[in-house]
Amino acid sequence: MQQELISLIIPCYNCGKTLAGTLNSVREQEYSNLEIILVNDGSVDNTLEIANSYAAIDNRIHVYSQENQGVSVARNTGLSHATADYIVFLDADDNYTTPHSLMNMMKRLKETDADMCVCSFTHPCFETYLETGIYDLTDDRQFLEFFQDFFSYGMPWNKITKKKCLTESFVRGVKFNEDELFNLDNLKNIKKVALINEVYHNYYCAPYNPNVPASAVNSIYSVDKFWEKKSTIWHMGMKNHEYRVKSIAKNFPEKFVDMQYVRSFDFFFWDFFLMAKNRVPEEYILQACHSIFEQQLFKDSLKDKERYGLRLRNYTCAEISSFVHYAYYSFMDIKYYNKTLSMYKVFLALFNHFFYDATENLNDVDIVAKVCKDAIEAKTPETLYVNSLLNRKDIEVREDDCNIILFNKIMNKWKSMVEVESN
Repeated sequence: MQQELISLIIPCYNCGKTLAGTLNSVREQEYSNLEIILVNDGSVDNTLEIANSYAAIDNRIHVYSQENQGVSVARNTGLSHATADYIVFLDADDNYTTPHSLMNMMKRLKETDADMCVCSFTHPCFETYLETGIYDLTDDRQFLEFFQDFFSYGMPWNKITKKKCLTESFVRGVKFNEDELFNLDNLKNIKKVALINEVYHNYYCAPYNPNVPASAVNSIYSVDKFWEKKSTIWHMGMKNHEYRVKSIAKNFPEKFVDMQYVRSFDFFFWDFFLMAKNRVPEEYILQACHSIFEQQLFKDSLKDKERYGLRLRNYTCAEISSFVHYAYYSFMDIKYYNKTLSMYKVFLALFNHFFYDATENLNDVDIVAKVCKDAIEAKTPETLYVNSLLNRKDIEVREDDCNIILFNKIMNKWKSMVEVESN
């Protein structure tokens, strides 16, 4: 295969401990026709020194420095210097799982004449299992399926994209979820997406360390009563809701009704994954879930599913409590016993069980309605797992629902455990 030039953009901020590993992973790629753009975003450690040392031994590496302005501006700077027809984003603490990663992704992109190729990836919170296939985004159903598939759609770093499709910049000043907004703004230019099920990208998430500001995502759960302060992933993601709906209204007015509540629904699950990964006590996760269920935007997203033939139940605190209990158990069961199940689909199946009933008009273009249909037909590994889980007698269901007494000693014990693990 002829190797066309790829611009690989790496924003760098205080990544002195990880940058060498990332660059070694890139330099080991069999796909060698790379323009490796490092943007030093005002680092105060030895990041720039490491970047320059690699540029001195590899003429494919180009280093640009700027005052600290955040990852969005750093990626925009990288894009402004990119000369290739294909763009790849990589974080300065991530790496590729094999030397074949870029080669096989580019081969898939060219074979399918797609605008974007997306691969599976490892992540400390969950495993993702994409099925090799094609999303034809000119088809309304496939478009909505892709938009709901956050593992394919949402991240910037597990994909190769034709540069001509990236006409919009990252939103300046947005410090959280900037990548999803960038993908949304450019989605109008993507007509075909090729999926490849191999795990080619390893996403690194630094463990929480109270002395390391860089671990900001994980540190939010260390704040006392974080659910009351509304500082969780869901709440932070919803700060961008107004921007998101404006972008949808501008670029996809005919699909606005189907798209407007997708992120306000699925960010709930991302929040849960991160809390469980950080071993936040179940009592605190329950409080955080109650906080989200109380928000009107989340209520609207639940009610919106009724358009697809799902009937929202008159749920109580007891249903929320039971869902949290089973979801927390299944997260630990799947993650620590290495079960090859999609955690996201398991969570959706549990969510459907506790909060929805199917009607005769079930339309499985919606991901929850699809899981509901799968549960009725009991045809996927995830729904079979959930059915088995719900029938077990050895998993005690909580009865204390909303009236949980929170002890400071539990939080202190958890903080101590996390600090020990991070050292």
